[in-house]
Amino acid sequence: MAHPTMIGPNAVAAPTENLVGSDITSVSIMRGRKTEQVVKLGKNLVHAFITHADGTITDLGISENLLTNIGRDVGHHWIGGAIPAGGIGSPATATSATSITATGTPWTATNLATPQLGLAGFRVYAPVTNITTPPVYGNIVSNTTSVATIDQWWTGADGVGTTPASTNAFIIGAGGISSIRFMGLTTDSGAASAASTALPTEQTTNGGNRGLATYAHTQGNATATLQRAFTITGTITAIHKMGLFPHNSQSGVGPVVFETVLNADATVVNGDTLTVTDTITLSG
Repeated sequence: MAHPTMIGPNAVAAPTENLVGSDITSVSIMRGRKTEQVVKLGKNLVHAFITHADGTITDLGISENLLTNIGRDVGHHWIGGAIPAGGIGSPATATSATSITATGTPWTATNLATPQLGLAGFRVYAPVTNITTPPVYGNIVSNTTSVATIDQWWTGADGVGTTPASTNAFIIGAGGISSIRFMGLTTDSGAASAASTALPTEQTTNGGNRGLATYAHTQGNATATLQRAFTITGTITAIHKMGLFPHNSQSGVGPVVFETVLNADATVVNGDTLTVTDTITLSG
């Protein structure tokens, strides 16, 4: 692991990069037995740096992230436009700010310890009140056979949406790559593992809590970025890993799709900003 590079009035040094391991996935698009196109996913490079209150910057360098096994399951749902086992369960029989209850018991329950995704990683879309009010969606965190727990109801502009009426119809669909925009941190010192289903001891305080990353892409380019600037309000020692999730629920709740050991641990204090950028590559 490389040491962080201090950049500022007191110290300037060349950045050190340590690219270890790779995780490149090829997706074959086929017509019958004929391969029409092969799309490559990865390498995904993660860059982190700390902006201190005095204006100096600690560059933590670049590392690669790891696609987890359960993340592969989520990704295949996206590619195939998966429909939940057991059906949709629409219309609802009850709703709340963080849940929707199906008609009957149509679903296989989430159990990430198995691991069994259930509806985790899917999205539920529902109208609010009438045909002129824009619909809302929720990212599904987990489910029982009849109740899907979501992070919240969202608007199409990433705002807080209105809870749908309790007996509205709804649709459940695969979230797609756009749904893994939520970035979390942990001081857990373990290595990244393909077997991970969550981020152990995930940060929920001092500004290190999980949140929505900003997406950016230039048309025609093979890369896109997800970036989150964590505004630190207290001391966090040795932030070691970052994870990307398809929902915004806290406290180590999975599935974690990508897990990254930062090139150098980050120790931050009140007034610091830790900026983490994940560059995702999609190429033919």
